[in-house]
Amino acid sequence: VWCVCVGFNEKKGEISGIQCINVESGDKSIFDSDSVVFAVGAKALSLFTKNSPELAKHAEFREFANLRGTSVLATRIYLDRHVKTEFSANACWGFEEGVGMTMFDIRKLHGDNAQALVGAPGSVLEVDFYYANSMLVLDDESIVTKVKSHLDKICGDDCKQAKVIDAAIVRIPEGVNWYYPGSYSKMPSVKSGAYSNVFFAGDIVKTRHGSWSQEKAFVTGVEAANTILHRPNGSGIIPLSDDELHVSAGRN
Repeated sequence: VWCVCVGFNEKKGEISGIQCINVESGDKSIFDSDSVVFAVGAKALSLFTKNSPELAKHAEFREFANLRGTSVLATRIYLDRHVKTEFSANACWGFEEGVGMTMFDIRKLHGDNAQALVGAPGSVLEVDFYYANSMLVLDDESIVTKVKSHLDKICGDDCKQAKVIDAAIVRIPEGVNWYYPGSYSKMPSVKSGAYSNVFFAGDIVKTRHGSWSQEKAFVTGVEAANTILHRPNGSGIIPLSDDELHVSAGRN
């Protein structure tokens, strides 16, 4: 379903209607809106503004046109044997020029009974690449070959002896928020300054909680709900522990 804002009450400063379009059938439905939450990433928020003259009337939304995403390549390979890994999650660099990379051991992360491991005789390893435009254009076979080669270097002889028996590949063009110098000032707050009934949730949203990524998306979603329901801002949110000394020193 694709949703667009179609009702604007400028006197009240509200978005009053949302049109939902079924992308498969083309059927359209319009709903009155008490509150609207933009729970989207940077690229989508930018596109909303670029394709809506009404939203673009407001300086707040025009700033969102500067936000952008970076491309991600997500891969998961299934091996015919177990491969020893030291950590469940690993940040990597230097395997592809200018491309960031993380490697996850799915069995260590989720346990032997995880749905992703049903029928898997050996290790299931996920390798994700960030700022990966140059890799999205490769065919699946070439990607799997690259991933296996990188894992051989990371995991050593155990992995070199293992064979790939299955693989899954997902290409996400411009699908992950790109935090570049100066982007913070373009990011939305939980509550819109342009519309009284508009709110934002996601890891692109400014918050003083201190969380990041998926946790930040959850926290800002709760903060948006708290604001809509007139609850205390921290209701239902676990605060982070105090900064470590070196982080506190850096902030000051």
